[in-house]
Amino acid sequence: MESPVITLTTDWGYHDFFAGMVKGRLYASIPNVRVVDITHGLEPFQLGKTIFAVRNACMGFPAGTIHIIDATNARNDNNPYVVVEHNKQYYICMDNGLPRALFGDDACRAVVITAVEYGEADFRTFAAYDIFCRVAAMIASGASLEEIGSPLEAFCPFTPNRPVYSNDKLKLSVGYIDDYGNATLNITLDEFNQLRAGRRFEMIVRENILTEVVSGYAAAKDAGNGRGALLLTVSISGYLQVAMRQYSAQQYFGLREHDSIFVRFL
Repeated sequence: MESPVITLTTDWGYHDFFAGMVKGRLYASIPNVRVVDITHGLEPFQLGKTIFAVRNACMGFPAGTIHIIDATNARNDNNPYVVVEHNKQYYICMDNGLPRALFGDDACRAVVITAVEYGEADFRTFAAYDIFCRVAAMIASGASLEEIGSPLEAFCPFTPNRPVYSNDKLKLSVGYIDDYGNATLNITLDEFNQLRAGRRFEMIVRENILTEVVSGYAAAKDAGNGRGALLLTVSISGYLQVAMRQYSAQQYFGLREHDSIFVRFL
């Protein structure tokens, strides 16, 4: 690759030096590399957030892009480090449910990393630096997956948190809350409309009732307290989103991830 693109999606945070350390190794070992920070603010041990971030931010990059995903990584015999090639992009990560959630039954190739192991250090706590950077350099230099590792026959299973529909009632949950306090639900607009089938609905959010999906935040009508009213819209990811105009729905209504949201179709 003449000028490879490598993205970083991690739970390292922004206070420590880990991102700079990894970038230094990438720039030193891969000529003309371009490194893109997706996020380093993922909450540790929250696989669902990592899946959401990668699915919405990484998969639209051009062919040849290499994605380093270092979140909730603690390798064991059941969860090895892998490289997945999907739609001509490469994903370096752990087989901890993430690949299965991202790619499902889509056509892809995957190998367990065997050609690269930890370095000479006595302590093995930073796989992104010790292993993932070297694998990224191999891919960027033209190495095949067969040179990097042994074939992976099946991904580790993943059980998604899916909506539950029964008797004209729908149980959703808050899957992601962004820095604006907008709460993304675990259903896309298309999925919601299929279940709705043209019917009216009532979505109950902290004793508030929402009855329509609006086109954007500006559609909120002023509430008596001077803040934007609660509204239901669609996030850039295509999922339904509970939000407020110019205020945090999370703070104002006490919404939290994994909270249940109920819908009744009329």
